[in-house]
Amino acid sequence: MTTILHVTDCFDGGVATAVNQYARLTPEYRHLLLANNARSTAPTAARSPGAFAVDEQLPSSPASAVTAVRRAVAGHRPDVVHAHSSFAGAYTRVARSIDLVTPGRPARPVVYTPHSFAFERADIPRWKRRAFRAMERSLHPLTTVGASCAQWEGELMVGLGRTPVVVVPNALMNDHPAVPGSWSPPPDASHPVIGVVSRVTPQRDPAFFAATARLIRQRIPDARFVWIGDGDGKDASLVDVLTDAGVEVTGWLSGEQLRQRVAGLSLVLHTARWDGFPMAVLEARRVGVPLLVRDIPALRECPATARFDSPQDAADKSVAILRDCRDPSHWAGLDESHTPERQHAALTEAYSLALELTGRRTYAKTLRR
Repeated sequence: MTTILHVTDCFDGGVATAVNQYARLTPEYRHLLLANNARSTAPTAARSPGAFAVDEQLPSSPASAVTAVRRAVAGHRPDVVHAHSSFAGAYTRVARSIDLVTPGRPARPVVYTPHSFAFERADIPRWKRRAFRAMERSLHPLTTVGASCAQWEGELMVGLGRTPVVVVPNALMNDHPAVPGSWSPPPDASHPVIGVVSRVTPQRDPAFFAATARLIRQRIPDARFVWIGDGDGKDASLVDVLTDAGVEVTGWLSGEQLRQRVAGLSLVLHTARWDGFPMAVLEARRVGVPLLVRDIPALRECPATARFDSPQDAADKSVAILRDCRDPSHWAGLDESHTPERQHAALTEAYSLALELTGRRTYAKTLRR
């Protein structure tokens, strides 16, 4: 049986959902996990029961993480290493580069899913974004197959070099606990509840939501605003930005509490300044809550009518939806492109291609000898 070693340093939120799902969706492979959640203060995400034959801790320091990847490859001898996130992508590809020049050490093909590139971050200086891009470009030849989680991420990967890219669209499995069509908004339309579902981080831009809330409240005075989630422990002032604008910040909720709060919203806004492709969007679609998203490249798969580019635009579109009590956008195209069936087909294509390409290279080396 083909064995896949998954490596990530942010087993949390959407990344954890994706990794768990990749393993569950492809039981024809044997899945191993080397992971930590070192870059977040959120509660450690649960592993899908029985999904991983091996579950080991990835060290938090970069040097130790590279060593741990090499040790796991030598000890478990996986057929493919699947790296998730920019930092884990660096660890696995550096480990592969060392193994390639170390006699007697196995060097396995690397499938890489960034789940949002670090060089897309809008909260860091331009020089740092350029440094992250340069790092990605230098490591790209060590990637056997890029496995982007959405179209835009795939386009960015293609721009890094000649490594083949397969788009593995984010999706929700059929047994995902979010109940299809469970939307139950407040019965009094004059008291709508508008929410964001996310960690409170610079990426999610709480100041944008705070500004939008103030604009909506000018036109719908009894509107309520809620941020379902909490900070990541790095900048408490971001939570203050929300509470100062009259936004309730729920803190971390259990799975059932989270689903009830989402289903009870009148409208979901996704305010991210950059992204891969967020699970929160797919979960809102599954529940049936009206949805608006920020007009960033990663979300241009969403209908144009559902995208906003400023707090004023977000407020105008929100008020129109709240007054009509319905989502006017047509989401069928997005829904059809982000299904478990498409995700499974793309995953198997990425793994098969990685094995095929590595087999060709091994054969070519044998002939040269």
